[in-house]
Amino acid sequence: MKTLRKIHLLEIILLIFFLSSCQLIEFKKKDIDLEQVNEGIKAKNYDSLTFNEYLKAKKLENEDYWRSDSMIAALYFFNPQIKTAEKNYQAVRTNEIIAKFRPQSSVGIEFGSENNANNGASMVNALFPLETANKRMIRYEIALNESQSAYEAYRLTIWNERLKLVDNLVQYAFQIKKIQSIKNELVSRHNLLTMSKKRYESGVFEQAEYHQKKLEFQTTQNLLTNAQLKQASLRSEIAKNIGISLEIFEKKPILVEEIILNLIDHIKSFDNNDMHTQWRDDALLSRIDLRKLLADYAVSEGRLKYEIASQYPDLQFNPAYIYDTASKIWILGISSLIPNLAKNRALINKAEKIRDVEGSKIDSLQLQLNNDSLSIMAKLSQANEKFKNTVSLLEEKNQLKYSLDAKYNNGILSRYEFEIENIKLYEIDYLYLDNLYNLLSTAYEIEKVYQRPFVSQLNFEKEPNE
Repeated sequence: MKTLRKIHLLEIILLIFFLSSCQLIEFKKKDIDLEQVNEGIKAKNYDSLTFNEYLKAKKLENEDYWRSDSMIAALYFFNPQIKTAEKNYQAVRTNEIIAKFRPQSSVGIEFGSENNANNGASMVNALFPLETANKRMIRYEIALNESQSAYEAYRLTIWNERLKLVDNLVQYAFQIKKIQSIKNELVSRHNLLTMSKKRYESGVFEQAEYHQKKLEFQTTQNLLTNAQLKQASLRSEIAKNIGISLEIFEKKPILVEEIILNLIDHIKSFDNNDMHTQWRDDALLSRIDLRKLLADYAVSEGRLKYEIASQYPDLQFNPAYIYDTASKIWILGISSLIPNLAKNRALINKAEKIRDVEGSKIDSLQLQLNNDSLSIMAKLSQANEKFKNTVSLLEEKNQLKYSLDAKYNNGILSRYEFEIENIKLYEIDYLYLDNLYNLLSTAYEIEKVYQRPFVSQLNFEKEPNE
């Protein structure tokens, strides 16, 4: 009879394990196939059906050239760093589900018998943990704030990738204009070199003068080569920012002039409407990195709360049933760990220090934002003023160039003298380009400081699970 009862108990235990195993998830190996990875990169194409559907949903068109809007839209869709940050957010968010679970209970069975005897004993016991001080809800609160922090990290990744693209676009637009000016200068220096060579061969010039003109031509040629290499590097960086191959990206031209004109218009609008005051006030409350730091602070405060709650020991109920020959015994036990007050104080003190550190990060960020806001206002004002001055200077240069053309055409200046004077005027072109770049770069600084769309109004932030 006793043996039969033991068999029944064993069957019950086995049944429990069998029912549990029906819900177990099996491991599925997932290898990384590099060929598939490379094929996936090639498949990232602005002509793909999924990207065109995406553009249509955003009320955009897939044009035959790159604008700032189309490149930023492609970045949101293709950029791998953004997709990685999205997956990380989704992984962190599962902690919200895990945090809701209570501590696991347990059940056990024991058999025993005496030596040289038919008598034996069996016991069934269980363990039911009971948390005190609302620890489960505190864990859930921490998990919620960790999810918020991961979400803001996801948004910050989007913004940082966008900033990289904007910075490279500004540099690329400047580089295109610079290359054109260098090419124009190179033509004049080539003409001078050709005339100098003829004069040297005819004995009019000394060798030193000829070699000077040759050196100036080679220096300008070297500047052009470096500028073209920089241009190619920037195109590669832009393709990388967007998340598509350079081969695919270069099938479309970039509308540089349109990008420059749009940037200048946006900067004028921002300066004239005094928008920066409102943007600064908004940024002081809602900048992305600020929201992340606030979430991190909430996490640290939740962990402090958990350490304080941990001062209250958890309880464990241990009911058991013992069958010993003919005796049936019920036992109800309760146990708890004895708290170490000194250790608890140390852990609470550590959690308080961590919370203070997170709070000081917020103070530092707000100070930085206030200073950066004042700095960008001053830089914008100076850049605007210098650009206006060089525009006027460029107009005077064009008038002077017209006068030189007239003198040359009327025979007042020789071709050699004309080219000498013409080359001097390129200094004004380079001064104009430097001030143009300083002005255009303020657009990048505005987005960087305020973390709001400025270069392009496109902003497709969303919950990654939507």
